[in-house]
Amino acid sequence: MKPYGIIAFLSLVCIPAAAQPAQEMRGAWIATVGGIDWPAQEENCFTQRANLIDMIRDLGDMGCNTVFFQVVSEMDAMYSSDLLPWSRELTGTEGEEPFFDPLSVAVMAAHEYGMKIHAWINPLRVSRSDTTSRAPDCIKHVHPEWVKNVNGREYLDPGYPEVAEFLSGIVSEILTRYDVDGIHIDDYFYPDGLQKDDSLWDDGALYKLHGGGKSLQEWRYCNIDRIVRTLYDTVHGIRPEALFGVSPSGLMANTSRLYADPRRWVAEGYPDYLVPQIYWSTDRGDHAAFGSALAQWKDLGVPVYAGLAAYKHEYPYYRNRKDAAFKDLGEFAKEIEVCRSSAYINGHVWFRARFILKDDFRDYISGTLYAEPPAQTPPKAE
Repeated sequence: MKPYGIIAFLSLVCIPAAAQPAQEMRGAWIATVGGIDWPAQEENCFTQRANLIDMIRDLGDMGCNTVFFQVVSEMDAMYSSDLLPWSRELTGTEGEEPFFDPLSVAVMAAHEYGMKIHAWINPLRVSRSDTTSRAPDCIKHVHPEWVKNVNGREYLDPGYPEVAEFLSGIVSEILTRYDVDGIHIDDYFYPDGLQKDDSLWDDGALYKLHGGGKSLQEWRYCNIDRIVRTLYDTVHGIRPEALFGVSPSGLMANTSRLYADPRRWVAEGYPDYLVPQIYWSTDRGDHAAFGSALAQWKDLGVPVYAGLAAYKHEYPYYRNRKDAAFKDLGEFAKEIEVCRSSAYINGHVWFRARFILKDDFRDYISGTLYAEPPAQTPPKAE
């Protein structure tokens, strides 16, 4: 594993925000963790490559204009990395050469079919299970002191300043090796539950060393702020025209439980866009109803795209009374109409690709929701 590090001058350079988007965002997340969208381990590298190209082409054909391709899900890589081992989702063995580079293929396919592509990173997740066999050069073995276990799941501890530098190194190598249009992180910050039970996370020694007079709670918020700010600076220090975005939990209260404060990030000048995960129906009748949740993200001053719960069109989800509306694809028409009628929403992103590529969903999107070309959106006032 080669040394990592953040470019020293990045924190000293003030980079203006990237240009605002000109069209409605019509995006889709392609998840690779567990192979849930792609790849299938039992397929050989030629078939995996072909299926990835087909998936991206099909998304473009149905009207999507941006893909968010998951390249780091458990501190492993879907690209050729000096910092992370190859993902085991490709071959069944972490660190084993897959004989092709998925991110390179995804970038080529997305651009060939007229789409943007953002490399999607889970920022702090190390593994979904501490029993997972890991490659010798996995960060779990290289820096075991950085890793915390909470209820059988492993996370990087952002209380170590070096963790932000390590993540910056990951972003740096992606941007310097691949022609991606942006870097995207989701809401793997501190795990939920810490604000009620500090015993889940032993960071007292780090707090004593780095707390700087802040309360423990404020210090943890600042640790997440540092990661978001560092990654924003890394992106714009290397490629000013690229975008850096975050997909937080859909309710401000939920994302705050992870020690993340999107309003503070935006007030301090980062990131370039937000994709809150608004995974609730329009008529559920409480504060999480789609329109009510979406309204929490108004007047932030950066483009906001709504994350849509395509996965809830599956029976295991819509059988729940509060999710029953998702049985009907018309629920998504209602949600997109709310987005299009809201001046502060610039589009939407589907979670996930596999669900919207099923025949009924794909036909509904291409024939109804995307029957018209993406609307032009005027630039935001500075």
